[in-house]
Amino acid sequence: MVRILYVEDNDDNIYMLSARLTRKGYEVIVATDGEQGLIRARSEAPALILMDLSLPVIDGWEATR
Repeated sequence: MVRILYVEDNDDNIYMLSARLTRKGYEVIVATDGEQGLIRARSEAPALILMDLSLPVIDGWEATR
């Protein structure tokens, strides 16, 4: 199963997109801030990372760099 890391701090967005991706057969891993996103990216090795740009702790711009 293909893993997607979704880094997002809005619960409504997490619910909507992760439900759609799961129905399509993807495994969705969620992180709610940039720091957690970096940790999950290193430990989970996802095939794709969907990154919100406005995040707490470390913003999406910095986490992407």
